[in-house]
Amino acid sequence: MVSAPSRWRWITAAAAVCAVYLVVRSIADLHTAFGGGSAVDYLAIASAGRVVHGGSSCVYCAGALGAAQAQLLGYAPAASATFPVPFVNPALMAWLIQPLAVLPLQTGTDIFVGLNVVAMAISAAILTRRASPHLGGPLAAGLVIIAVFSLEAGTGILLGQSDGLMLLAATLAIEALDRGRPIVSGLLLMPLLLKPQLVWLVPPVLVVARQWRMLGALVAGAAVVLLGSIAVAGPGHLLDAVGLVAAPAYAHLDLQSNSIPALVARPLASNPAAWVAGLTLAAVAVAAMVVLRNTLRRNLVAAVAIAVGLSVMLSPHLGDYSLMLLAVPLAVLAPRAPALALVLAAAYTAASFFNPLVALNESTVAIVLLIGLVALVWRATRPGSRDHAMHVPSRSAAGVSSA
Repeated sequence: MVSAPSRWRWITAAAAVCAVYLVVRSIADLHTAFGGGSAVDYLAIASAGRVVHGGSSCVYCAGALGAAQAQLLGYAPAASATFPVPFVNPALMAWLIQPLAVLPLQTGTDIFVGLNVVAMAISAAILTRRASPHLGGPLAAGLVIIAVFSLEAGTGILLGQSDGLMLLAATLAIEALDRGRPIVSGLLLMPLLLKPQLVWLVPPVLVVARQWRMLGALVAGAAVVLLGSIAVAGPGHLLDAVGLVAAPAYAHLDLQSNSIPALVARPLASNPAAWVAGLTLAAVAVAAMVVLRNTLRRNLVAAVAIAVGLSVMLSPHLGDYSLMLLAVPLAVLAPRAPALALVLAAAYTAASFFNPLVALNESTVAIVLLIGLVALVWRATRPGSRDHAMHVPSRSAAGVSSA
């Protein structure tokens, strides 16, 4: 068991200062969300919940959503590119949100946003505990908090996004896997299927690693989401979601992403280019999984954590608030490459402060993610370091490897 070297004390102090700033900033964002008017994404989810609660299956219809949103807001804004706010999650999300959707808008917003921030805090505590035996508590806490409560995560708080709950689900899934419970781990990943871009590269890892029980649980979860969405919206209205995602206004949002495919799509002003780049990079990632299959099988916890990170970084469509899920691979891998983790965390945080409205700065976060991915591949594949880079001793390695 090795803690962070004493010569890193000033780095630990800098990380602590940055972490404190980001937590204070998140509290300010929480206060703004509680003040009303910013959580437009929650408005979309809650309006879909009201549509379902009213007995309709038209959760993707602009007219039904507009009426529900006007009811929630207490007035009817003029139809425009920003109203009604489209609902684009699987229809099952609308059914699940009903208990909050029937509440007044601000009450529902406060509860939903509060739950997500609490989930972020719990995730940070769990991930810090995982990394602290190797890095020391202060440094581990600083790194994890920087990743969880980043400026991008603050946007999710303001908009009323659900990624805090997604992060907690991923964190608990890693913990369950580490304790030799692959079926529980697969089921815990089920909430991420409500945002499939956060988990789409996990199944290939499980196939390559021959983790059939965990894969079976995840597939069962996918079946529940799919069949539940069909039951809520019907097959016809599910196809409406495809039209929404392909709409020019929604595609424009994709080009503002900081995932790696945006580095190709943004200069070309082409949303299809993001999908081509994302799918191409995913194919390369899967090929790398096959080449490194023996290493993945010996280090399943690290492999699944990396797959979550790859799902986020290579997604053709990603809200920047989803970058908080990178805290999972960071906490799992940082103990084996602390210097690399520190450099990447520092670069990521610095890039987040650049003004994205300036053309030169708009892709800085995505560039840092690309550099981080290249560095991770180099670290994992250089001669004599492959297993060392990925391996993090688990509490029940034997139980996991035999799953």
